[in-house]
Amino acid sequence: MASDLGQALEHAGGNGQRSEGVSIQTFLASLATALIVFAVEFLLFLLLKGKLTRIYQPRTYLVPDRERTQPSPPGLFRWIGPVFRTSSSEFIQKCGLDAYFFLRYLRMLLKIFVPLGCIVLPVLLPLNKVDGKDQHYKNATGTGDRWNVTGLDQLAWGNVAPEHVHRYWAHLIMAVIIIVYVCAVFFDELKGYIRLRQAYLTSPQHRLRASATTVLVTAIPDSWLSVERLDALYDVFPGGIRNIWINRNFDDLNEKVKMRDALALKLEAAETDLIVKCKKAQLKQAKAAAKKAGLSAKEVDGQQKKATDQHAAQLAASAGISSGDPHQAHTINQVLHRDIQGKHHVEDEEHRRRNPFDPAVEAVGLVGHGVTKLGKSVLGSLKRVEGEVDGTLARSGGYVPESELAMPARNGVPPEGSGSRLHDPSRPSEDSILPSANNAEASYVNEQPTRPDAPRSKSDSRPKKRPFWKSRGSANSKMSSRTDADEFPLTAPEEPVDGEAPRERSPTDEKQDEKRRKGHKEGEEIEGEEYPIAYNEDFENEDYGEPLWKKYIKAKDRDTMRLPIFGLSWMPSLWLIGKKVDTIDHCRKEVARLNLEIEVDQQHPEKFPLMNSAFIQFNHQVAAHMACQAVSHHLPKQMAPRIVEISPDDVIWDNMSLKWWERYLRTFGILTVVCAMVVGWAFPVAFTGLLSQLSYLENAFTWLEWISKLPDWLISAIQGILPPLFLAILMALLPLILRFLCRAQGAHTGMAIELTVQNYYFAFLFVQLFLVVAISSSFSTIIDNVTNVTSWPELLAQNIPSSSNYFFSYMILQALSVSAGALVQIFGLVSWFILAPLLDTTARKKWGRTTNLNQMQWGTFFPIYTTLASIGLIYCVIAPLILVFNIVTFGLFWFVYRYNTLYVTKFRFDTGGLLFPRAINQLFTGIYVMELSLIGLFFLVRDVNGNVACEGQAICMIVVLVLTIGYQFLLNEAFSPLIRYLPITLEDDAVRRDEEFSRAQRARLGLPEEDETETLEQQLAEREREEHEADRRAQEIELKRIEASSGQRSSTQTGTLRSSRHSWADRSLKSRSKYFGTSSSNSLPTLQRVREKITHDSEAQGPPTGNRGHALFAGIHDELEDLTPDERDQLVQRAFQHDALRAKRPVIWIPRDDLGISDDEVYRTQRFSKHIWISNEYQALDGKCRTIFSRSPPDFSEVDLIQL
Repeated sequence: MASDLGQALEHAGGNGQRSEGVSIQTFLASLATALIVFAVEFLLFLLLKGKLTRIYQPRTYLVPDRERTQPSPPGLFRWIGPVFRTSSSEFIQKCGLDAYFFLRYLRMLLKIFVPLGCIVLPVLLPLNKVDGKDQHYKNATGTGDRWNVTGLDQLAWGNVAPEHVHRYWAHLIMAVIIIVYVCAVFFDELKGYIRLRQAYLTSPQHRLRASATTVLVTAIPDSWLSVERLDALYDVFPGGIRNIWINRNFDDLNEKVKMRDALALKLEAAETDLIVKCKKAQLKQAKAAAKKAGLSAKEVDGQQKKATDQHAAQLAASAGISSGDPHQAHTINQVLHRDIQGKHHVEDEEHRRRNPFDPAVEAVGLVGHGVTKLGKSVLGSLKRVEGEVDGTLARSGGYVPESELAMPARNGVPPEGSGSRLHDPSRPSEDSILPSANNAEASYVNEQPTRPDAPRSKSDSRPKKRPFWKSRGSANSKMSSRTDADEFPLTAPEEPVDGEAPRERSPTDEKQDEKRRKGHKEGEEIEGEEYPIAYNEDFENEDYGEPLWKKYIKAKDRDTMRLPIFGLSWMPSLWLIGKKVDTIDHCRKEVARLNLEIEVDQQHPEKFPLMNSAFIQFNHQVAAHMACQAVSHHLPKQMAPRIVEISPDDVIWDNMSLKWWERYLRTFGILTVVCAMVVGWAFPVAFTGLLSQLSYLENAFTWLEWISKLPDWLISAIQGILPPLFLAILMALLPLILRFLCRAQGAHTGMAIELTVQNYYFAFLFVQLFLVVAISSSFSTIIDNVTNVTSWPELLAQNIPSSSNYFFSYMILQALSVSAGALVQIFGLVSWFILAPLLDTTARKKWGRTTNLNQMQWGTFFPIYTTLASIGLIYCVIAPLILVFNIVTFGLFWFVYRYNTLYVTKFRFDTGGLLFPRAINQLFTGIYVMELSLIGLFFLVRDVNGNVACEGQAICMIVVLVLTIGYQFLLNEAFSPLIRYLPITLEDDAVRRDEEFSRAQRARLGLPEEDETETLEQQLAEREREEHEADRRAQEIELKRIEASSGQRSSTQTGTLRSSRHSWADRSLKSRSKYFGTSSSNSLPTLQRVREKITHDSEAQGPPTGNRGHALFAGIHDELEDLTPDERDQLVQRAFQHDALRAKRPVIWIPRDDLGISDDEVYRTQRFSKHIWISNEYQALDGKCRTIFSRSPPDFSEVDLIQL
C-alpha cells in the first residue's frame, strides 16, 4: 500500500519533463490562446475604465488629497501617457517607498534582461542551432541511432553536437558576463536604494512623523522598567527624550473589545433585518389590499416603489435620531481645539458632514441603489451605471447637535480642556434622543422622547440618583481618572491635564479604592471586580407600549442565535447545540454590559500589568537611530531588539511582552514548521494532480476499482473541476498560514510580518514552482540526493534543461493572462456585481465596500516575481530563448502594476522599501542554481570519443561560484548598516532642510516669522561671551600667582574652541513635550482660524463643489505639516497606547423607515440602556427594502486618517 502511494506521488511529479521537445506549432497554439485571453480582458478594461471609476480609478477621489492621483484623460489610449509621465518624486509621495521600489524592482529586472537579451541571444542561439544534433545521425556514416532534439530544444544547450564541443567556451564566457553584469546591477541598485531611502527618511515631511523618532525597546528587565530609569539611560543621545510610553498587558480588555465589536455588528444586522422584514410585510399587505380593491398590482408596485424611493432619499439625506452618543471626537479640530468649539459649533458640524468618506454625498450616490443595479447589465447600462456610481447629489439636511455641557473649572484647569493631552474627549451620555432639525415625527419634553402610543413611566418624574459609573468616570464621561506614572509623559503636571474638571468622590468610589488597596499591589489585575448594572433589568416588565414591529411580523420571525456551548465564550456555537436566544435581546444586553465594562477599565489602566517593552520618542531622528544601534544592556539579549520607523497603527500588541528566549523558541518551532511545509506541500499538490488521472488511480489501487462504475460525465467533471479548484484553495491558504505563523513567531508589527513572509514564501515558491516541477523523479530523487551535496550539480544538470519549454509556456501565460486580469480587476468586478448584492445587507457593509480600497500585501507579492526572475537567470545560458519571455513578462507587469498603484491600490503602511534589498539577495539563489547547473552540465559534456570535454569550463565555473559567494558576503557587509539605519553625516543637512521647511510653512499659513533658532544662538553666544570674559579674568589672577600659566592658557583656549562649535544637537533644547509643560491654547485659535481661512480660500478658488474629490475631502487637514508641534503632540499621546485603551464605543447604525420601526427601536434601546449608542442618521430603506445611506457611519473618525 505504501509503495503504491509512493509510486502514485512519483507519477504526479516532474511536470516540466513532459514539455521536453514540444514542437513550435504546439507552443504557438498555447501562445495564441494566451493572446486571445489577454485581448479580451484588455478590451473589457478599455470599455469599463471610464465608466466604473470606483473599480478602476478609486485613488482619484477616495483617498486624501496628498495621496490622490489626477484622473486619467478620457479615450481608449490617452490614459497610457500619465502612467509613464508620473515623476518618481510624485509617485513616492502618493504611493510610498514600497510601491516605488516594487516597480523599480521590475524595472531593474528589465535592466538586467534587456541588455542580456541583446548580447546573449545573437551569440548562443546560432551556436546552439547551426550544425546541431537536431534529428541527425549520431555518427558521421549516416547509419545507426539518431539524435532526437526537436522543437524549441533545438535552440537550447543540448543541441550542440559532440563535434562542436569547443562552442561551450562561448557559453562559459556568456555565463561570466551575465554574472558580472547582474552583480554590478545589484550594486548599483542597492546604492541607489540607500540614497533614495535616506533622502526620503530625512525629508522634513517624514521627520515630522512620530514614527521617525520613536523606538520600540523590547525585553526590558524589570529593574529598568520605569520612566525614570529609561529616561536616565537614553537621555544621553542628542536632543534628549520627548516622551516615554511603557506598555501594559491589556489582553483581557482587548478580548472584551473584540467581543463587543462582534456583538455590535450582530445587533446592527439583526436590527436592520427586523426593519426590512417589517417593511416587506407592509408592502405585501399593501399589495394584497390593492389586489382586493381591483387595482393593477404591477402599476401599484411601480407607483409605490417610486414614492418609497423618493421618500427614502429624503430620509437618507436628513438627520435621524440617536441615543447613547458618547460624543467622541471625530474630527481633528474637535481633538485639537475643544476649548473653542463652543464658539465655532456650527462650522464644526458642517466640517463633520464633509468627512472624507461620505461616499454618497456628491460622489457615488446612494450606494444601496447602485450596487445591485450595476449587476443587471455590464455593457448595456454603462451610461446609467456611470450616472449612479459617479454621479453627484446635492448636499441637504442637517441636525441640531446636543448642547455641550460646561463643567466648572478647578485648580486653574479650564473646562473642556484647553489642555494638551489627546484623550477621547467625551461627555456623559444623555437620556435623550438627539432630534433632527427637520424631524417633526417625535416630540420632546425635557429632552426626553415621548410617544403617543406609550404612557410615560411613573419613574420618569422621580429624581434620579447619580449613577455609580458616572461618579467613577469612563471613556465616555467628562470625569477622567489619573493615569499611572509610567503612562505620563516626562513633564506632565501633577494636576489632570485633559482639561476636564475632577469629579467628586462618592462612597462607592471609596469602597472600590479600599478594595483595590487591600492585598493588591500597583499593576496587578484585580479579579472579581463588580461593575455597575449596565441596562434596565426590569425593561420587559415596564410599560413602554407595544413594539411597532409586532404590527407586521411575529416574534418567531425575529433573528435568533445559538449561545456558545457550555456557556463558555471561547467555545463555538453549533447548530442545534446551545441555548437559542433572540439576537436583538441578547446582543443588547451584552453590548451594554461590555460597553460599560470597557469604558470603566479604560479609565483604570493601572490595574493591568506592565509589559517588558516601551516606546521612547526622541527629539531628533538621528538619536532614535543611534539608540537602535547602540548596545543598551550589559547582559545578552536584554533590551533588544530595538526597532525604529514603527507606525502606531501597525503595532501587534499581543507580541509586546515576549521574552528573548521565548522568541527564540518560537522562531525555531516556526522554522521547523515552514521547512516541513516547503517540502511537504508537494504531497497535497501531487494529490490534486492525481485527481486529473482517475484511470491511473483505478489501475494503481485495487480498492478504487469502483471509479470505473461512475458515469463518464461525472468522471470528466471530477478530472476537470476538482484539481484546479483544490489547487486554488491550497495556494490561497498558504499566505494565510504563513502570516499566522509569522505572527506567532513574535513579529512586533504588520510590516515585520510581511518581511518574514517574504523569506518563507520565496523558499516555498522556489522549491514548489521550480525544483519540484523541473526535477523528474521529484520526491525520491530529491530525498536521495539532499544529503549528498556533490551530487547536486549532476542532479540539476540532468533535469533542468529538459524543463525549459514548460517555463517558456508558464512565463508567457503569466505575462498575458495575469497582467490583463490585474488590469481588468476581475476580483473587483466579482466583488461589486456578485458578492455585494449577496453579502452587503447593512449600510455599514456597503460603506466599507465602497471606501475600503485594495491593499497590497508585499510579503507574498515580491516573491512571485523574484521566483520568475530566478528562473530566467537559471535558463539564460541553458535555454537563452527565455530572455525574450522575461522581457515581455516583466515589461507587462511593470506597466500594469504602475497603473494599479497610481489609480487603484491604497497603501496604508510602509516598510520604507526594506523588501527591495531582500528581494535582491534572493535573486542570488537563481545565480547559484545557474552556476551549479552549468558546473554539472560542463562535466556531462562528451566529445565524439565519449570523453569529458569541458573540464576547464567546469573548473572556471567553480571559481566563479566561489567568487559570487564572496561578493554577496561583501555586498551585504557593506550595505547592511545603511539599509535600515541613517548615518550621522546626514543630520546637518536634514536640520537645515527642516528649518527651511518650517519657515516656508509659517509663510504659507500666514504666521509671523519667529526665528527661534537665531534667538537661541544669540543667547548661547552671549552666554559664551560672558563665560569667556570670566575665564579671562580668572586667567589674569592665576598668571599673577603661578608662573607656569601657558598650560592653563592652552587648556582654556581649547575649551573655548570646543564650545564655539554649535551643532544641531547644541541648538536644540533637550525638551520634553511642550504640550505637557505649558498650555498652548492661546495660540491655537489663531492658527486654526488661519488654517480655516486657507481652506475657505482654496475652496473658493478651486473646482466647484460638485467635484467628487472636493466633496469627499473638503476641509480635511490630514497633513502633519499643517499642524504645529503642539498639535502633533496631542495626536501622538494616545497613538502609542494599546488599541484596547483607545477603542471607542461603536454605533448601532440602522436605517430609517416610513413605518417608524427604526425610531421605535432607537426609543426602546434608549429606555433599555444609556450605554448603547444607536442611530438611524443618514440611512434609509428604498422601495426594494435595501439599505441606502448618504453619510459615513456616525462613529467614523477622520483622525484615523492621520499617518503618525
